[in-house]
Amino acid sequence: GAGKSTLFNALSRAEVLVSSKMFATLDPTIRAIRLLSNRRVLLSDTVGFIRDLPKGLLTAFRATLEEVQEAALIVHVSDVSNPHYPELDEDVEKILHELDVADRPRLRVLNKVDRLSQEERKCLESSAAKAGDTRPVLVSALTGEGVAELLRRMDVAMPIDPLLTLSIRLPLAEGRTLALIHALGRVLHSEIDDSHMRLDAEIPSSVAKRLGLSEYRVDGTFQPSPS
Repeated sequence: GAGKSTLFNALSRAEVLVSSKMFATLDPTIRAIRLLSNRRVLLSDTVGFIRDLPKGLLTAFRATLEEVQEAALIVHVSDVSNPHYPELDEDVEKILHELDVADRPRLRVLNKVDRLSQEERKCLESSAAKAGDTRPVLVSALTGEGVAELLRRMDVAMPIDPLLTLSIRLPLAEGRTLALIHALGRVLHSEIDDSHMRLDAEIPSSVAKRLGLSEYRVDGTFQPSPS
């Protein structure tokens, strides 16, 4: 594969926000990381793209990619040591268009540069430099080369996400939501009220939307939307 999961682990090791216990209720393919600007973001490891799937599996495969539609930034990882990677990239491009996210902010990442010869490396670096602001990030998830630069480029490419100061009352059973609020926001005050947790917190607006905290009132209070 492109080494996507190895890179995912390298990025999350670079700056893990909280202990693993905090994420006991989160999907194992999601990590919270802190970017250089001190912004906290969720990093999600999606399934890889597979060519020539049987028709019966194609619908199920695409359903697993729907989370891409929620992404503020798409990081497209390619195995640059695979001589056929440009063709594979075309397949990815096609599916991103089908998902209607082709115009979403995106970073190209060329992984496994450690497998290239010196001559191949020079040629790739020269080609990348000519791309200007859209140049791909050259990395090796295995050795860690380029990971810091990728984090920097992610920080630049991520859209502005204003903080909202919210008052929230959630059932204690909503462990996943509480974990995300702690991971991606800043809790100003919290107290337990019967079987609920009352929180005053600063949360990025995209996180409030993701958690279904969409009912806004002038007093700054959010409550989960009715299910």
